[in-house]
Amino acid sequence: MVETGAQSIEDLIPLALRDTATATFRYVRVNLIATTVDAVIEVFIRDGFKLVEDVKMLNVNAHRFMRDGDLSDVLVFPPGTVLHLHPLYVDGSVVLQDKASCMPAHVVQPQPGSEALDACAAPGNKTSHMVSLMANKGRVHAFDMDSRRMQTLVELTTKARCRIIETQCMSFLDVDPLDPKYAQVEYALLDPSCSGSGIVNRMDALVDSYASGGRPQEPQGGRLAGLAEFQMSIIMHAMRFPAVKRISYSTCSVHVEENEAVVAAVLAAQDEFGLAPAEQVIPTWKRRGVAEGGLTPEQAACVVRTLPEDGTNGFFVAGFVRQKPTDVEATRLHLQTIWAGRPAPQAASEPAQNQHQQTNQKKREFNKSADGKPAGPMKKKPKPTVDTRKQNSSLNGQRARSAVTASGPPAAGAGGTSKGKKRPKRRVTSAVTQ
Repeated sequence: MVETGAQSIEDLIPLALRDTATATFRYVRVNLIATTVDAVIEVFIRDGFKLVEDVKMLNVNAHRFMRDGDLSDVLVFPPGTVLHLHPLYVDGSVVLQDKASCMPAHVVQPQPGSEALDACAAPGNKTSHMVSLMANKGRVHAFDMDSRRMQTLVELTTKARCRIIETQCMSFLDVDPLDPKYAQVEYALLDPSCSGSGIVNRMDALVDSYASGGRPQEPQGGRLAGLAEFQMSIIMHAMRFPAVKRISYSTCSVHVEENEAVVAAVLAAQDEFGLAPAEQVIPTWKRRGVAEGGLTPEQAACVVRTLPEDGTNGFFVAGFVRQKPTDVEATRLHLQTIWAGRPAPQAASEPAQNQHQQTNQKKREFNKSADGKPAGPMKKKPKPTVDTRKQNSSLNGQRARSAVTASGPPAAGAGGTSKGKKRPKRRVTSAVTQ
């Protein structure tokens, strides 16, 4: 900053973008595991914030807030509100999460006591949101290839008091849907790698995108096609889990190629799942999908889009619901196709309970006063449960395997393995967050 003469991080943002960087509202998701929306509202009021009902009253830096009109567990604060040091955030009672990012869990609608999966889970906010909606009852299988990001997931979900998450540091495409371990999984949240073209409220992303010439760097068409191919493969793989009956698919992209076109391709490729009706996909949200990429106007009305002008990041969410029972033979053929030329992964091993977390569980319990309201931060942060010491370093920095589709084996040199070439053994690390 000294070299540029900037006095703050905000000064590094181009003038044309400063309004965009600060115009999005600040959203707070209430962690229903730890507290209630009403209790959190009372705390903010006690701290001097004024509860209002009109979004027009949320002026920049105003000490006001309101309930979100679309998501029952979300509160809205004015742009520029700083809450990172607030006790409710420090102790995990609330999560700072963009509104659009909170939509997928509400679309997939996991029920308390059920089993769900998060295919590309790290860093974990959407995972913990599912657990919050499930009242910390049931089980959530969380998969991610990146050991460092999985470490972050364990830390964040432990802070949020999630006790039902089972982590697997591996590619979701290597998970066997027919493994008895996943026979009861009914809900799948899919938020795979995307172009990130909808992200606008991360200052570092804004500075990077404008650093080379004053305009955002659009991804090349080939990269979008590769991302779309991978995104479709994730959805098709999730549909092979026999008991899965509801799926949410989301991206932080504004490109039709990654959104409507992917949904249309999935609908055309199979007949076991259809789009969830509009009344089950954030029905009060007015901005819906666009009738492009192969979607009809009726289908586009069943998916959700958000844009920066809505006060959020650019985002896309679609819901799929099962219409026909799983075809087990089709699943076996699907697995033979995506695992062609390499050994099929073995069934995931049962995770061992972390003894340190068991013996220190009481120390991590949310401290409450006699009236049940938040009374302060946790006294000690538990150690993460994922052992990363032996994790294959080639997994670091990767979000997902590229060029893997449901229609054929991955191409050699593009993240896959050609026939006849032995694939290195994959290491799997598993744990249950307490």
